[in-house]
Amino acid sequence: MTENSVGRVLGTQHTTTSEFRIVLDDDQYLQLDDLVVVRTQVPKYGEVRTYGIVTEVEAIYEGAQFESDTHRIAAEGILPGAKVRSARVQVTRVDPELWVSTDPGEVAERARGAERDKALYVDEMGRPLPAGFGRDGEPIAIDLDFFDGRKGGHMSISGISGVATKTSFALFFLRLLSARPDVLGEGAANLRILVFNVKGEDLLWLDKPNNAFTPDDAAKWEQLGVEPAPFPSVSFWAPPRLHSGDVLVPDTGGRQEGVDAFAWTPREFVDDGLLRFLFTDAGDFRNQLSFIEERVRSQLQRFAIDVDGLPGALVLRDPADVDDPRQPVVAHRGERVISDLRTMIDAIAEYVDPEEGAPDQRWTGRVQGGTVSAFLRRLHAAEQRLGHMIRAGDSRRIDRAAAQVTVVGIQSLHDLGQRFVVGAMLAETFDEKEHTGQRLPLSVVVLDELNKYAPRDGSSPLKAMLVDIAQRGRSLGVILVGAQQTASRVAPEVMENAAIRVAGRLDAAEAERPEYGWMLPSTRARARLFKPGTMVLSQPSIPVPIVLQFPFPPWATRKEEVDTTDVDPFDGL
Repeated sequence: MTENSVGRVLGTQHTTTSEFRIVLDDDQYLQLDDLVVVRTQVPKYGEVRTYGIVTEVEAIYEGAQFESDTHRIAAEGILPGAKVRSARVQVTRVDPELWVSTDPGEVAERARGAERDKALYVDEMGRPLPAGFGRDGEPIAIDLDFFDGRKGGHMSISGISGVATKTSFALFFLRLLSARPDVLGEGAANLRILVFNVKGEDLLWLDKPNNAFTPDDAAKWEQLGVEPAPFPSVSFWAPPRLHSGDVLVPDTGGRQEGVDAFAWTPREFVDDGLLRFLFTDAGDFRNQLSFIEERVRSQLQRFAIDVDGLPGALVLRDPADVDDPRQPVVAHRGERVISDLRTMIDAIAEYVDPEEGAPDQRWTGRVQGGTVSAFLRRLHAAEQRLGHMIRAGDSRRIDRAAAQVTVVGIQSLHDLGQRFVVGAMLAETFDEKEHTGQRLPLSVVVLDELNKYAPRDGSSPLKAMLVDIAQRGRSLGVILVGAQQTASRVAPEVMENAAIRVAGRLDAAEAERPEYGWMLPSTRARARLFKPGTMVLSQPSIPVPIVLQFPFPPWATRKEEVDTTDVDPFDGL
């Protein structure tokens, strides 16, 4: 027996290579998620160490046959009986890898120090990053080889809105990632993180200290090897307010300082093929709208000519009538100049609208007039919802190189506007990486409400883009951190390619869905009761899911939390 001994392997039930039980000593205890090790002497082989994690703890009176016997043993003392406490253990590792069961009666010990690392495969991880704490207060590591594309990529985070702290965990993990270049290695150089703020303004304060942050919270961050401070390099972007005129004012409520307004010029809209992201509703691809959109997008790129003296503005002219399409031209009298989305739609209508005459089949192909009318109706609806983001003038597109973390606030936009911005930014990020063909530097994209952008059913250009990133992104260094309330409503191709899966508190019905088959039954039951800050983590390095807790963030999540004092409360810690 050693100081770490807690009991012995139970001998009244069969032990297996996947599970066994421990009967605890009277002066010892085990709780959920504790790690144990059992040493077994195997004939003709030698010692084999079996590591496991506690999945359930039980207690019973031996000697009690009826329910009322409990009173006779515990209170009255007239019936002999003994209280026995036991723990159920799920095997995580066998070392050396000789898969035999533990022997009944063998001493079970707490796995501490190097033995704990063995139980959690830390010794086999290429680049272990401490990313939370177990119930024993010691760090739990994530193997970055399965996040940044070396062996796998992407992270999926699920849980109930407002309780599961999905976005909080994503930002916590990325703060660790950006602050530990010693662990991330070569990927730390020029790391770029793109975060979409899709609801509220919670993410517009990542550079401000939180006035509720305590020295105890700071100590936990330091235990993870990270300075307890907000993100040091962040740029904030928001769409312009409606009717803001030539001076673009970012459409935010609680914060104006340090936030830049973004927009695309008609030239950028055409060159980047952004027309396809006006048709991101899954139902649009059940008819021929996608066919017309592809034809119109192609013709826009052929017919669009820059206008001299008006940066970003266009006119549409047949290429056969232009000497040099690369040179700006002077607009003819009466010629339609495209300076925003509305004038672009009007120019397109001249080629495709049946009411304007016979549609030009170079633009529409052979489709019925009703389909063309439906196409134009969607264009006009899009102009009302996101037209203020397309305007001529100097380029105001989002500069992702301005800071390590780029926060794009789209919370004020209509649902179509949000999908448009997400699609445009994902396409820009992915196209850049495809052009270079290099995995480094890494580009990490954080997207909440993933089920809205990559739904399980239907098709859209945005869903296709996200599926492509999930399938090919890790080889190009584009890593998706997706969060959703219900993983069952996200495209399977996206979920299946996430090497690291995390879940907070789950709805009882959702927890039983096959998308959460990576959880143990006991973990599923517990996930319905998780408090904010508690998550369950699955990664290829460890064969069972691990429950962990992550510390309170040092950055503010709303205006009221911003610490305005000039004194550093953690100075000298």
